[in-house]
Amino acid sequence: MPTAHHNLTIPDHKTLRADAERQVKDELGQIPRPDDRFKRACEIVQQADLEIAAHFEERNHAALSLFFYDGVRGLGKVLGMLPNAYRQMRSIALHGERNAPLNVEDERMSAEERQAAAKKAGLPHIKDAADRLPSLAATVSVATARRKAAMSFLQDAALALTEEPYEWSTDRIAELGDTTPKYARDVKNAAKRRRGH
Repeated sequence: MPTAHHNLTIPDHKTLRADAERQVKDELGQIPRPDDRFKRACEIVQQADLEIAAHFEERNHAALSLFFYDGVRGLGKVLGMLPNAYRQMRSIALHGERNAPLNVEDERMSAEERQAAAKKAGLPHIKDAADRLPSLAATVSVATARRKAAMSFLQDAALALTEEPYEWSTDRIAELGDTTPKYARDVKNAAKRRRGH
């Protein structure tokens, strides 16, 4: 029996990500003061983290439901993932670990074997997964891009605030961004490493 291929809408992840990154860079690039830039970058990162947390698992469950229960192949592009990342997602679902190999038997399971493996792994069968997956994938993709774009601004602003003329402590920076001192120190150090310090 031939396996089902999807006829799902494939979000244009490349354009979605580029637009999200450009919007964040344009917004943060116009903020002249490093303290204001740090605060706004923290808000963007925190909002993106919330969006990713809210939709990531639901997106993965929808994709895994389509693969294991409905036999739909070729979902990597819908998810905006490279083939290896999509394989890792299935490996985690089947074997509980990211680097567990998906062997030939895992890839060539019959429909009944796939469904049994999904039930054994505790994966839910989501009836409307095909309708929900494209929008969930696009949401996670955009949030991830926004987070990535804001991080370099956040890191550079944290470093600038520790240097002259500001010379702020990481405690003060953390308070400004509603984060922990360790987080403020980590992002400052990431900016230093990027600069080669």
